[in-house]
Formats: sequence, structure tokens, C-alpha cells
Amino acid sequence: MSNKSFWSRLPLHLFLIAAVGLIAYSNSFHVPFTFDDEGSIVSNNVIKNLNRFLHDDGYTYNPRRFLGYLTVALNYRLGGTDVTGYHAVNLAIHIGTGFLTYLLARLTLSTPALRRGDDATGASSWFIPLFAALLFVAHPVQTQAVTYIIQRLASLATLFFVGSIACYAKARKLQEESARPFAPKPLFFYLLALAAAGCAMKTKEIAFTLPFVVVLYEFMFFRMTAAKKLLFLLPVGLTVLIVPLSLLGTNKPIGQIISDVTAVTRVDSELSRLDYLFTQFPVIATYLRLLILPVRQNVDYDFPVYHSLANAPVILSLLLLLALFGAALFLWHRSRDPQAAPELMLVSFGILWFFITISVESSVIPIADVIFEHRVYLPSVGAFIALAALFSLLFKGAVSRAAVSIACVVVLALTVTTFARNSVWGSELSLWGDATQKSPRKARPHYNLALALEKSGRLEQSLQEALIATRLSPKEANPYNLIGSIFGKKGDYDQAIAALSLAVKLDPTLAEAQVNLGDAYRLKRMLPQAMEQYQAAMKQRPTDASIYHKIGVTFALQQNLPKAAVFFQCAASLDPSTPQYRLDLMRAQAGSQTK
Repeated sequence: MSNKSFWSRLPLHLFLIAAVGLIAYSNSFHVPFTFDDEGSIVSNNVIKNLNRFLHDDGYTYNPRRFLGYLTVALNYRLGGTDVTGYHAVNLAIHIGTGFLTYLLARLTLSTPALRRGDDATGASSWFIPLFAALLFVAHPVQTQAVTYIIQRLASLATLFFVGSIACYAKARKLQEESARPFAPKPLFFYLLALAAAGCAMKTKEIAFTLPFVVVLYEFMFFRMTAAKKLLFLLPVGLTVLIVPLSLLGTNKPIGQIISDVTAVTRVDSELSRLDYLFTQFPVIATYLRLLILPVRQNVDYDFPVYHSLANAPVILSLLLLLALFGAALFLWHRSRDPQAAPELMLVSFGILWFFITISVESSVIPIADVIFEHRVYLPSVGAFIALAALFSLLFKGAVSRAAVSIACVVVLALTVTTFARNSVWGSELSLWGDATQKSPRKARPHYNLALALEKSGRLEQSLQEALIATRLSPKEANPYNLIGSIFGKKGDYDQAIAALSLAVKLDPTLAEAQVNLGDAYRLKRMLPQAMEQYQAAMKQRPTDASIYHKIGVTFALQQNLPKAAVFFQCAASLDPSTPQYRLDLMRAQAGSQTK
């Protein structure tokens, strides 16, 4: 095939990338909010008022991820809690990153280090970028970054990250072709690269590695004096300060800041740096296995923590990673031979991209959850470019019918697998049912399945799953809170009070358990105890209108209507959209006047 043929045309390639992405995620538009979506979107008042978000609250809430949460606030402004709009934006980001992966690979193949004659690398100049981009958009390992709504932070940061590298590549390519070092066109793309870098770093901390990838890119693919390299690299290098400066004034540990998931029921959140590093060797090996063979995917892995380099999985994984890193350096060295296949350098670059970008979340900064699939989203860009180049190398750079046929089969298989994985994400029951089967000895999947069962009205099954969670993690308060809530719904207030009292004892800051305990006391007409719990919850959530309303109801039951009216007024002021608050206020005021 000639790269001048119909199949080498850019519009067709972009259409194929978009079509594969749409097909793979066509069943994801109604996947409900789950896991951290609840705290980050559904109950997050900060994103519910766009004007306040833009003028003050948004940046104060999370300055490190301002742009990511801004897109969530815009989604809420346009569609409230209708999940369709959120998924549409997530898929658009994913396909957009696929486009940029394609463009980056295509630009790279035309750089001075890889160009061979006037035709770049021959037919592979379009095949490698297209295959890499199709692997990226079709691969099921990406579902957690795309279908899990709040992981937009990872996918959006990746969009800006890849966009920045692509703009830098374009700027340098134009600069090489121009007689003037600061001609308008290269300068425009260079400034665009800097802007995209800044956006990436204000979306998620994983973008910290971007300047290092730019330096790698410059030294691998362009030829220039050291002074000129410094001139081009210094402004990009300075963007590395954005993330550390954003952390100033933050009292939380860095690992907790980087962590994507704040949901409850964690296991072993006090890892040492060495324990985390030892554990990350087999974690990274697992990521690599998922990229090659995406089976047994899990939203919440029960991954063992390793405390010694002597453990077999640790040492074997380390040897694998060292061999892969050594292969990347060897291929880089070999590719500098003018007679060597240009694909060698692209394979090397992709592997080094993977190692650099995985380092933020898989190194010596302890994060409570040692593995999550969305963490491989950014590193996978380099991995898929390397795999596409290696595939081309196996066919000696010739895009034969056999090569195209095999590539089509691979992409089709990945697309079908992604569609199937998205069906698991289709409901909280199916997602957490799948997780409990794959992580039966981990408390959090059982607790989240219990929550899903409780929402669907299956109280007995929910109670059983919650009890399993308490056995697996007896010091975690949330499962006891759920158990107490279920007993309360069944009218067994003694059992509810016992479970909820234990939840409050385990976590005195868990306002939800305090409210539920107050409800159980109130329904049992133990009003002083109910008032005590409501007031404790009010200190935790001073802007929660429902708590003020419950205190008002308790005062009304005590025949203290003037005080009840005060709290009903507070509830109505905090949440004017709930008519019950205003109605109870009028009744309390009327009752006070008749007395």
C-alpha cells in the first residue's frame, strides 16, 4: 500500500478514531454516579452555583484541580444531575485525546531524528499513528478513566498533557523548517504548548511529569546546540513549579492529595515509603499485563501490600521493569544508527514515556489505594505508541494486507471488550457485584454493594453485605451506620441505636451516623438524646438545612414551638426550594400565636 492511497488520508483516520470510540462507549451514557461521584458531584454544593464557583468558591475548594472541577460545574449548570451530559463530555475528552495521540505520533515520525528521505518512515507514517490512537480509544483499561465520571480529572489532564507535547513538537518542527528562530507560526504553537501545560497542571497533579517528557522529546527527536535547547526548554521547564506551588498551604499529606478516591473503608492507609515502593513494582507489572491482556478488570482491587524486596512477586516484577527500561535505552542507542529502523526510537520513546508518567502515582509517595486502573490512562499513551511501532517493526515497516487485517482484528476485539466492560459499569449493583466476586476479602466492595442494594430496596441482602464489611473491617464506621439505617427502616429502633452508637463511637465526625442515630432516638421518643445527636451533626455540617429541620421537629415534639420556628426558619433560609420547611415554619408560627 502507498501512503498516498485513500487509506492514508487524515480525515478518514480521525473519523475511524471517533467511530471506534463512540461504538466502544455507546452503552455508557446512562451509567449512574458511583463511588466518589457522590461526594465530588451529587452532594458537592461548590459545583452547584457556577457564579460562586467562578468568583471564589471553586478555586478555594481545590486550586490544584480547578479546571477539572470547572468542567463539572459547567456540566451541572447545563444538566444538573442527569448523567448523560457528564458521560458525553468524558467521551469527547477521550476521543480528543485519541486525536492528539494520533497527531503526536504523526508529528514525531516527521522529526529530523526519524525522517528518512522525503517520505518520513514510508507507509508506517500513517499506520503507526492510526493504530496507536485506535488502541488508545478502544482499550478496555481506559473505561475507569472515561466511564467513572469524576475520573475526568485524569482524562482531562491527559488531554492537555498530550496536547502540550504535540504543540511543542509542531513548534519545533516549524522552527526547524523556518529561517527565523522566532517566526510567528512556531511561536504560536510554542505558546500554545505552554498554555496547555499550565492547564494540565491545574487539572491534576499527574501533569507534574510533563516538562520531563518534553526534555526527553527534545533530546530524542531534534538536533540543536545546547544553548538553543536551553532557550526552548527553560520556559517549559519552569512549569514544573506549578504543582509544588499549588501545594503550598495544604496541610494534607502529598499521597492523600494525589489520591483520586476519598471513599471510605480503606485498608492499610499508613504505608511507609519503602512498602509503597515495593508494592508498586508488581502494581506496574499488573498495569502492563492489563495493557497486553485486559482480563479480570476490577474497580477495587484487593492488592497485597509487600514489605520486602525479597518477596517473589516484588523481585520478579522489578526484574521485568528493569529489563523493559534497559530495552528502551538499548533501542534508543541502536536507533541512532542512520541505517536503523526509525520505529526503534519510537518504541524507546513510548516505553520511557510510560515510566516517566507512571512515576507520580507509582513511586515513593504513599497513596492509600495502591492500584487503580485510571492511573495507567496517561502512561498508556506512550505504551500504545510503542506497541504500534513494534507491530510495524515486525512487518518491517510495510503496511501489508496481513498487518492491516491483524490490526483490525485487535481493535475490534478491544472495542467489544470495552463495550462489555461498560455493561458492568451499567449499574451500581452490577459494578459492585463484580467487585465483590473479584475482591471477596476486601470490605469496601461489600459496603458499596450494600449501599447499592439498600438504594434498590433490597434491605435483607444489603444488611448481609454490610455485616460482611464489618467483619472484614471492624473499625470502619460507615458499615455500622448503614446497618443502623436499615434497622431503622425496618422499625427495629433498639438494634438501630446499638449499631449507630457504635458508628458514632468509631468516628465522632461522621455526621450522617449522628443524624441517623438522632432519628432513631426521636422515633423512639427519646427526645433529649435525639437533640444531642442532631446538635453534634450540626457542628459537622453547619449549612445542612435538613439537620436544622430535624431539630425543629424535635422541639415541636417537645411542645416548644417558638424554638421550633427558629430552626424551621434556618432550614427554609438555607434551602428555599424545599416546601416542607416553609410549611412547618408557618405551622410552628401559627401554633405559637394561638398559645
